[in-house]
Amino acid sequence: MFVIVRRLFGASLALLALSGCQEQEAPGHEAPRPVKLVTLDDGDASRVRHFPARVEAATRSNLSFRMAGELLELDVEAGQRVEAGEVIARIDDRTVRSRLDSARSSLELAEATYERMRYTAERGAISQARFDEAETELQAARSNFEQAQEDVEHTRLRAPYDGVIARVPVDSRQFVQVQETVAVIQQPGQLDVVFHLPEQIVRRLDVSNPGDGNGTHGSPFFGEMAHEVRFSRDGDPYLARLKSYTTQASNDTLAYEVTLTLPQPDDILLLDGMSATVRLDLNAWMDDGESTVWRVPAGAVSYPEASPDQARVWRFSPPDRVEPVPVEVGTLTSQGLEISGELAAGERIVAAGAHRLHDDLTVTPWEKEPGL
Repeated sequence: MFVIVRRLFGASLALLALSGCQEQEAPGHEAPRPVKLVTLDDGDASRVRHFPARVEAATRSNLSFRMAGELLELDVEAGQRVEAGEVIARIDDRTVRSRLDSARSSLELAEATYERMRYTAERGAISQARFDEAETELQAARSNFEQAQEDVEHTRLRAPYDGVIARVPVDSRQFVQVQETVAVIQQPGQLDVVFHLPEQIVRRLDVSNPGDGNGTHGSPFFGEMAHEVRFSRDGDPYLARLKSYTTQASNDTLAYEVTLTLPQPDDILLLDGMSATVRLDLNAWMDDGESTVWRVPAGAVSYPEASPDQARVWRFSPPDRVEPVPVEVGTLTSQGLEISGELAAGERIVAAGAHRLHDDLTVTPWEKEPGL
């Protein structure tokens, strides 16, 4: 019995030793590593960009008086339609009417003096110099009278064109200052969409592009650039044309203001100040020799120990392999890290944990389970 137990114990040790040897003989067989993938599409490429914008009336005026005074009449409300020449508001005109009466009296006296001097000069009773003085005084009196008439007219604020009152920021009986806005008028039919183009985008545009011949050579804002505007996330796109742009960047944002214009759509109500999104396809304006810039998660980029200065991403090669792709790293934006390299839309790259990958690694795409 003891002999049998010894033989069984020896056999067990032999099996354990054999299994240990087998494990040591296959050290390179790793289980497939789950990896999270992200697909490159046109939305990630910086040549197709979306910019927040705001809607403005194409023709808009801030109406104000040329003189200060108490606002006696305010005849319009926001949303009211007015016709050209219609009186919108009136300030106290007693002072200017008093000046008008005084100027009228001075003009009548100057006219009478002029006629008397002319009659006397024809008979040689006065010198030509005295007659010239009377004529000059008449011209000055007439000029003062006409200016007083204009001042009286300026106490009435009139609509410069047919339009809609957008805003009335003052109240009746209020004392208004010179150039203080009394009403804002807009002309319907045409809309402007204003957005800001960052300096980083402008710097990369191909300024050798001659454009359509309607602007200055080398301008990055020619009308042939495709401008597509949406007024809601799921709304239809509307094509707009270039209206104007600034050639000096804002000190605060380092961006250039660009204004587009388009007709008022019939199927949507758009008011001044509403938000919009401008989609620009910059492919026609980028230098053809420049690689497309993609925006990817920061965890998709790694640096190998052998070449710490060369960034790379890992491209998924179905069914279970990844391959390194050298890239150039740009700016970290709110949409991701900008990179450029031999990549194309539709390819999938590892989105996170790229520093833990290596050649000949077997992977399996990680799919998020429903409910997580």
